[in-house]
Amino acid sequence: MKFSPGPMQSSKQAPRTPLPPPIRSILRYTRPYWRVYAVGWLLALVFVGVGLAMPVVLRFVVAEFQAGAMTLRRLVFYFFALLAMSLITGIARFFERVLIIGASRKCEYDLRNDFFAHVQTLARDFFNRTPTGDILARATNDLNYVRMFLGPGIMGAIDMIRLPMALALMLYLSPWLTFLSLVPLPLITLLVYLFISFIHRQSERVQAQYAAVTARAQENLAGMRVVQAYGIEDREAESFQSECMKYLRENMRLAGVMSLAWPMIGLTVAMMILLVLWRGGVMVIDGRLAIEDFTGFIVCMLMLVWPLAEFGWIMTLYQQGAVGMNRINEILAEKPSIADDSRTNPELKVTEGHVRFENVSFAYAERLILDAIDFDIPAGKTVAIVGPTGSGKSTVAALLAREYNPVSGRIILDGQEIRAYPLKTVRNAIGYVPQDTFLFSASIRDNLCFGRPDATHEIMDAACEAAQFMETVRRFPHGYDTLLGERGVNLSGGQKQRLAIARAVIRDPRIFILDDALSSVDTQTEEAILRGLKRVMAARTSLVISHRISTIRHADLILVMDEGRIVERGAHGELVSQGGLYARMYEHQLLEEELEKT
Repeated sequence: MKFSPGPMQSSKQAPRTPLPPPIRSILRYTRPYWRVYAVGWLLALVFVGVGLAMPVVLRFVVAEFQAGAMTLRRLVFYFFALLAMSLITGIARFFERVLIIGASRKCEYDLRNDFFAHVQTLARDFFNRTPTGDILARATNDLNYVRMFLGPGIMGAIDMIRLPMALALMLYLSPWLTFLSLVPLPLITLLVYLFISFIHRQSERVQAQYAAVTARAQENLAGMRVVQAYGIEDREAESFQSECMKYLRENMRLAGVMSLAWPMIGLTVAMMILLVLWRGGVMVIDGRLAIEDFTGFIVCMLMLVWPLAEFGWIMTLYQQGAVGMNRINEILAEKPSIADDSRTNPELKVTEGHVRFENVSFAYAERLILDAIDFDIPAGKTVAIVGPTGSGKSTVAALLAREYNPVSGRIILDGQEIRAYPLKTVRNAIGYVPQDTFLFSASIRDNLCFGRPDATHEIMDAACEAAQFMETVRRFPHGYDTLLGERGVNLSGGQKQRLAIARAVIRDPRIFILDDALSSVDTQTEEAILRGLKRVMAARTSLVISHRISTIRHADLILVMDEGRIVERGAHGELVSQGGLYARMYEHQLLEEELEKT
């Protein structure tokens, strides 16, 4: 099973803003916590400064032993001085980690919330072309790389402060040995340059493949019933294993380079130490360097080993964080194709629910789906749309609910162009029951009151009675508090649709949109639901879409669509007498009903 973007895609997508530099984007999230990071830096300076003072103290200890001036009292003094320094560096290091790692977690929290809030604003066309697994990978794995950069990555960068400070002390102790220790530096620089470019490219491949694995897993879990129904579990397992193998290979390539980078840099550092030990030892033997200066120099140089050795790790965190932020920025740069703009009047309200389509056309992925649609739904009236599969019926509902914008033409709501209303105002005025019923993994109460959290028990009862869902609620021991499985797995298709209808009724909207909302219920239940909804919809504008003529025969106006056009319109009796497409559909459904009875 392979993911493929949905077919519904507007020909006009919102432009994407240019991506900002990833590191600048990352550091932007540190601004609210700059004081925390500043204190962390100060503690790092304390850690480094006190740590570098220890070689100086050791130099004095060796010098006094060498001169024969060491006493027990002096030795005790040096012992406690070094002990105090060790305690200070340990405490400074502890609080540095607490502050910086804590700040990185807060940055992660802010970025994750911004990411989710932005995704919530994006229109349906974005989700049609972007796999859910890819979005999840960016919100988890990529964001984790950013956090690692902001925490351990910044701490490692702070450790680099040791380099200039230690070099300054080494230069004071022995300029010649300092120069000698810098001989391998060009080689380290070259290695870092080569490794960084490869790690960046390979990190992009790893994170892209992780998104592919996540997308495949999410898709298969969502479609597990179909997979099992067709008995293709083994085939799907092999397909998933193939994606995981690609991810493993990309990770192994990255791990191989990282495994090579650390030893190469470590080997270069070891060569530097051996070179200094050999040359410095010769200078001590020749009397050109005091033993205490040589001891202090070696201790200083050993303090450089970890910062130099961890440089490979830091550059890996840097590259992974940059790649991760860049992938997150790709989502944050997406502009919602449906949003309030300069034409929006925040004061406008939907009061009557009068709907008019004027010469409306729409295209999905360069294919014209609606062609010059015109119709009018006076406030409080019911208009039904019927037609063959793929004729564009659901697209009309999606346009009215502002899931898409028309390519041309206008949608008028209470005398105003629909884009003049704030997006939330339009959607709050509509009770929309789409074809695909989605229920949350929550209680029946939570699903019912999703659009109106303050709904009372009486309001829920009335809505459930209208949607013929009350009997289902009573069957459950916990009633409204019954927990539904994922996507309402413990309800039948018809029960899900009835719950969705009740959820729309509870909102008390000015406009109802029922998009084939009774397709999964039997004829008897359908008639009962229609009787209940008739009372609810009496004073409200309603757009009812159905493939069943029995559902829409009592509508004030029926529109018959075929290949994106309205080919017939009128009341049920008029359309039957015309002998056109509607009449043929009606005769066909009557024949089906007769066959079912026999």
